[in-house]
Amino acid sequence: MTLFLDGWNAVERHALTLAGILLLMVWGQLLVHWLLERIFKERCTNTEYHSLTMVGWVLPVAVWAVFLFLSKNLLGDTAGKILALLLIFIPFVIGFKRMFRISPPVLGMGTLFIVILVLNFAFLEQAVFPSYFDSAEHYRLIKEILASNQFAASNSGNYYHLGYHFVAAALSDFFNRPIIDVMLVFGQVVLSALPFSLFVIVKQETGSTIAALFTVFAAGLGWHMPAHLLNWGKYPALLGLTIIQFVIVFLYLFHRHRMADYRLYLLIGVAVIISTLTHTRTLIVYAFLLVAFLVTRLVRHPSVFKIIFVLVFGVLAVEVFFVWQSDVLRTLVNSYIKNDLWMLLVVVALFLFAVRSYSTATFFLISWLTLICLGLFIPVELSGLGKQTLLDRPFVQMLTYLPLTIIAGLGLSGLLNLIDRFFPSRSLPAHLMGFLSLGLVILNASQNHEFYPSSCCQFVTRDDLAAIAWSDGNLPPEAKFLIASTNLNVTAFEAPETRTGVDAGIWLTPLLSRQTILAWQDLSFDLPETHMGICERQIDYIYIGGMPQSFNADQLNGLSDWFQPVFSLPAAKIYRVIGCE
Repeated sequence: MTLFLDGWNAVERHALTLAGILLLMVWGQLLVHWLLERIFKERCTNTEYHSLTMVGWVLPVAVWAVFLFLSKNLLGDTAGKILALLLIFIPFVIGFKRMFRISPPVLGMGTLFIVILVLNFAFLEQAVFPSYFDSAEHYRLIKEILASNQFAASNSGNYYHLGYHFVAAALSDFFNRPIIDVMLVFGQVVLSALPFSLFVIVKQETGSTIAALFTVFAAGLGWHMPAHLLNWGKYPALLGLTIIQFVIVFLYLFHRHRMADYRLYLLIGVAVIISTLTHTRTLIVYAFLLVAFLVTRLVRHPSVFKIIFVLVFGVLAVEVFFVWQSDVLRTLVNSYIKNDLWMLLVVVALFLFAVRSYSTATFFLISWLTLICLGLFIPVELSGLGKQTLLDRPFVQMLTYLPLTIIAGLGLSGLLNLIDRFFPSRSLPAHLMGFLSLGLVILNASQNHEFYPSSCCQFVTRDDLAAIAWSDGNLPPEAKFLIASTNLNVTAFEAPETRTGVDAGIWLTPLLSRQTILAWQDLSFDLPETHMGICERQIDYIYIGGMPQSFNADQLNGLSDWFQPVFSLPAAKIYRVIGCE
């Protein structure tokens, strides 16, 4: 009950931003629903169309964001916003009658979405700022886009998932809401809508509504992913995952119904382009999808199919072993064992039923998962970024839940089919098993799902906000700060000098435009050469946050000839560098 009340309090606090984003969400759903009905016609039910629009809405919203900025650049700020508003208004008029034909299942889906949304909003009751170091960079890029009023790369010239930043900038500009508020709310809305699209795949493949609902619950509440992405500030990855799921479901329907329609190719093309702009690595995911599909299509003979299935599963086991052996990648396995042990056991228990009843689909999913994991070990050299891998560890960790969840849904359907064979004249045992499975997911969520922010990743506290506000009002614009950092380890080939900030000091540049210099978090301030190096770099202040990896303030307190405290709260301190000649 406390969780729901916290979520509702956060909804009230962010009500204006939430209302604007939900307005655009419904608008996008109407457009996508209208288009899908004309492509697939009676091949999908109204509930299935609605489920697919829960991820498809981001595509028209992305196009709307482009339209907004183009209109503003060509016609001026006021005229551009008026045209963007008219673009929103028209589909509501066209789809007005349809909105009165909402079926009970669709109403149930909508109610479930609201419940999940309120639960996820509990995250915002404790989150002061978006989490982790990535969020500060996202904020900076959104701020730059708003300042330039166009779709442009950052001043540094680096491409950094600008599709997400452009959409967030449009939301902030059009609804006149703070960037921080838009980042926090937009992330929770996308996260809450994400699991519903999987209903379509499992329902069409199995015909089982119970199995399809189980898949939705498992995807939304069963795993630590994708919710944990918000602890990492991986907003572009989350939005990219949304489009990935739309493309997967869309391609599944395309393949299942053997359709040839130019609108299909056009929509897939638009989705892939927007997805790639949102997160570049989604293009690798689509390539792996294509390879897995081709392998599945080529393996026809039953005996060969069984042999290849065992081989692919064996390769996946070997990959997991090598991931476990890597100090950098081991977190991927550990996170699922630590946070999702019960869900893993459910997948293991249902896997054989999935293989027995839906062997082709299960083989495709296992092949795709194997290729995703393989992406961790394929090095690529990127200009300006050095040696990387096709997919990094956080991205693979984000994706892993997806094939596992669909396999679990297929397995539950296979189990229900088996129960029906033993009790052909009674539906009660199958229904009991189905509802028991749903209950287990909900019970697991109540015990293990983290709805609140993780302590690992909340870099900004209220003390930090006070320190940042004090710096803005009391320190000169040219002040240069030293902030703590540590190694960035997300691939097996990460350069040892690659590092990132570890506390609220990373927000000094995007919020206040103050220059910051990274230093190792275990820097020994009591050494004369350390002080000399700080002086040579003309650093004026040292920022110390409240995170475990921040600088050790006790060192500076005993060095009054070199460092003078100018701001001090329990979780945020600022020292002036003195004694430089």
